[in-house]
Amino acid sequence: MQVITLGAGPHPDFSVSAALVTVAGVAIDAAARQTDQQEIIDIRLVDGVAQEGGSGYQLASVRIPPRRYVETEPDPAEGEEATGSREPAALDPHHVAVTIWPTV
Repeated sequence: MQVITLGAGPHPDFSVSAALVTVAGVAIDAAARQTDQQEIIDIRLVDGVAQEGGSGYQLASVRIPPRRYVETEPDPAEGEEATGSREPAALDPHHVAVTIWPTV
């Protein structure tokens, strides 16, 4: 996972474990949130509480890349046309980027 800390700090508490990112108590499961498009999840401080989205102070951004697919080989049964399929590949946590903003 790519972690970028902006500014001199202090920064909110955060941890990264495989595809799970936790910032100020807000947990983001990047594998569960991955879609066919890039996802950017903002964590903000709203009325003193960290949460996803909102109009408060920016604490962090989590960028999850679009889902990739793997082509599978066809397994034709006798007398049927052979067609392959696309299966979603597992998320590679190294492609997730977390940007941590300094707290105020």
